[in-house]
Amino acid sequence: MDNVTPTAPSPPDASRPSLTIRDWVKVVRGFYFVFFGGITLVVFVAEMLMTVAPRSFSLPLCGGSLLALTVGAWQLARVRGLGAEWVIQGRVLLVSVTATAYLFPFFWFWRQVPRNLYFCCHGLFFLMMVLLLLMALSVSSGALARALGRRGLTWQMVLCLLSAMVIQVVPFVGWAGVSVAAALRGEDPVVMLQVVLAHMHPFRATLWLLPFTLSLSLVWTAKDIALEQLLVAKQ
Repeated sequence: MDNVTPTAPSPPDASRPSLTIRDWVKVVRGFYFVFFGGITLVVFVAEMLMTVAPRSFSLPLCGGSLLALTVGAWQLARVRGLGAEWVIQGRVLLVSVTATAYLFPFFWFWRQVPRNLYFCCHGLFFLMMVLLLLMALSVSSGALARALGRRGLTWQMVLCLLSAMVIQVVPFVGWAGVSVAAALRGEDPVVMLQVVLAHMHPFRATLWLLPFTLSLSLVWTAKDIALEQLLVAKQ
């Protein structure tokens, strides 16, 4: 009878991250929190810009969404086993969420006194941070995709960032300059924005919202990938 030499088990792939189940739980939980916190924040910030006066329930809901974003970003930043890029992006995301939460009270006061130049500038910084925060969420999703070798999701991240820069950030910078000039003249920049949005073509409005949907879809896909890795780790 021939002697059969047992083969040694193949070593684990060093290019793939090896996280514990607890770490994958943190990743899944973090993406859950930032997804629902991000979509709630976008909806109610848009609602506050479109109404004549902010409604009373908008303040606690926006505060709750910022709290969810903070918890999610903290969960993601605590995971260290996905490479240096993931660690850096986790810190950037946490700083972005913290800055957005810090600027939110100024945005709220700006909606109360829209002609105040001080609150106007800080409110515009808050809106810019919301845009940058969504871009940071996309980059964090891309960092997870690159750590796991998912190139398709990486290309989606690049498309999301380019569309956000061209469709949202550049027009917003122009509108911010117009808003500051209006506040200096004693006019209400929010009313000016509402007039522009009321006459905006539906296609242009949908196009401007496209980066939001791309960013949040990236976060949800990253959550699904992390959940898949968690189920594999439990086997």
